[in-house]
Amino acid sequence: MKKFLKDVGLDSLGSFFDENQSPERNGIPRTEGKATFGVSRFHLRNGASLNSQSRSASEEDKADGESSVWKNVKSIASMLMEDPEVVEQGAAGPYVEGVDYKLGSLQLGLIYDFQTMTLTLRIIKAKDLPAKDVTGTSDPYVKIMLLPDKKHKLLTKVKKKNLNPHWNECFLFEGWPHNKLLEKTLYLQVIDYDRFSRDDPIGETYIPLNEVDLSQSPVTWKYLQPCKDSRGKLGELLLSLCYQPNIGRLTVTVMKAKDLKAKDLTGYSDPYVKIWLSYGGARVEKKKTNIKMRTLNPIYNESFIFDIPWEKIREATLDISVMDFDKVGRNELIGRVVLGCRSGPMETRHWNDMVSKPRQQVAQWHLLKD
Repeated sequence: MKKFLKDVGLDSLGSFFDENQSPERNGIPRTEGKATFGVSRFHLRNGASLNSQSRSASEEDKADGESSVWKNVKSIASMLMEDPEVVEQGAAGPYVEGVDYKLGSLQLGLIYDFQTMTLTLRIIKAKDLPAKDVTGTSDPYVKIMLLPDKKHKLLTKVKKKNLNPHWNECFLFEGWPHNKLLEKTLYLQVIDYDRFSRDDPIGETYIPLNEVDLSQSPVTWKYLQPCKDSRGKLGELLLSLCYQPNIGRLTVTVMKAKDLKAKDLTGYSDPYVKIWLSYGGARVEKKKTNIKMRTLNPIYNESFIFDIPWEKIREATLDISVMDFDKVGRNELIGRVVLGCRSGPMETRHWNDMVSKPRQQVAQWHLLKD
């Protein structure tokens, strides 16, 4: 295989392709990147997700000096993807006391290219996932982080109604010296996607890279364990968005919050919600709800209208803060959510759903953040 790669001018291949993938998966966008030889490199600081852009035969023929390389890449990638030894090797491992085996397992592959200093992660498939939906199934996807960095995340596509999903997606972490990678921990979380409510974590696994022989291209199964993240630490906020592009009007409905963090000595808070509309970081308009006294689960059902022309909808950002009212001292922040095209994955998904469904109410729960 190495000789074949060298013969076609690709001594190092760290990608696998899915001709049907797109930069967005069910409204959840990937990090933006640039295309080279029909391959999109979605950069994440030192890391990147590598996926194909669908191209027709006519488009390939039109690409000057590019067509033959593209065909070679697809041919090699297809061979790698269909290699049963790569896909099926490895096992979840022997029974270990104290491990929860009810959350299923995840199969993945890792390989490090010392010449290009690139770590390639392949999310292959999962099996025996628990059902999270009332239909008796789940809509799983995988969230990827290279700890200790928690700010940047990568996501696979959602696999609808599937407890044994196959992804076969690859992600690149480029420009990482081997000694620096050994200081990192690969974090993988399998999550159930929910269009109408908050996504529900299924399970997670941690892989300290200093415990993996990356030169051996290991493919392995990992049992999923209960998630230990800070979900719900500050509470959650249910928001509904409705955009009317013909008149440039955005209606934001603050519906309710739950499990808010107590800020008063009484064990309660006096929460209200404040909304700032910004363009390019410059605040232009503020709205706020009424105060709900002595509660951690306030119900508001208050709507606010913002005039946002269609040509500015991609520049707009909503900074939504849940505040604790204090009669004597300064009002204190409980948590916040930022909505817009350049927000976090779940926030951006809500915004994109709103844009793609004009004149419809689109509701979603959001975790409050510091």
